[in-house]
Amino acid sequence: MFSTLLVPLDGSPESNVSLPLARALALACGGSIWLLRVVAGSALPDDHVATHAAGQSIERVAKELASSGVDVHPVIREGDAAQEIVHLSRDVSADLIVMRTRGRSGLERAVFGSVAEEVLKNSGLPLVLVRPGGRRISHIRKLLVPVDGSPGGAVAVRTAVEVARATGASISILQVVVPIPMQVYAAPYDVGGAAFYAAEWDDDALASATRYVDAVAARLRGQGLSVEVEARLARGVADAIVETAEQSSVDLIVMSTQALTGPARALLGSVADAVVRTSHCPVLLVHRAKGEAHDSDQRYGDGHSG
Repeated sequence: MFSTLLVPLDGSPESNVSLPLARALALACGGSIWLLRVVAGSALPDDHVATHAAGQSIERVAKELASSGVDVHPVIREGDAAQEIVHLSRDVSADLIVMRTRGRSGLERAVFGSVAEEVLKNSGLPLVLVRPGGRRISHIRKLLVPVDGSPGGAVAVRTAVEVARATGASISILQVVVPIPMQVYAAPYDVGGAAFYAAEWDDDALASATRYVDAVAARLRGQGLSVEVEARLARGVADAIVETAEQSSVDLIVMSTQALTGPARALLGSVADAVVRTSHCPVLLVHRAKGEAHDSDQRYGDGHSG
């Protein structure tokens, strides 16, 4: 599965939060870890003091990881962090990138951007994001996979299945149904200006979601996997995902994203982004291109929630 993991570090204690999870995945999958430290180039051509210090630091980390039985390769490069991460991922044919994120949001993120966001957008690889201050994950026992009946959910399920097989983890499938806002159904021609809304519509949507996750679970259980399911009604999808992960002591959330950035992200929002910024456990994002995963729909679900 994940035979080559790339773990970027920046020399800070916070960036090391990704190491326990990366080690757990490498040991479970029999994979190797490439540690990368990117140093900004000096204005002086012969000034390599910072690079030398970074090399010593990453060698120490590599030695500690290797002592636990992991095949480790430390690398030092100079230049732009996001670009060098993407370049090395291609050079070593990485299957997965594991890195910390600062969880920035709002104006700060819009102005300064995000290395993780650039890596996700340009590498095309699955990306595990770990927030400093969250739970320290050294073993993967339970996965949470949010679905919505779309091809993206099927891609996430497929990835979770591979992780579960490698680690022996159980899988929880979650579909969140957002109540239908009454004002959506208000129209100028309604008699008396009142909006027509039937509470049964939310019940029908929840029942449809329940049928969908049950169908996905049946397929996975048929493959010998341990699977739980839940369909729940909630006003916010991201909040419900994070709350479920916390209540169930989930070790890793697996979900898909189209990696929207810039104006598209600002206008459309991103459930995955909100989950990454607020979750106490790591999030594995599968970068899905538009039109992808039709084969996964046939294997794990019909692509429709109702």
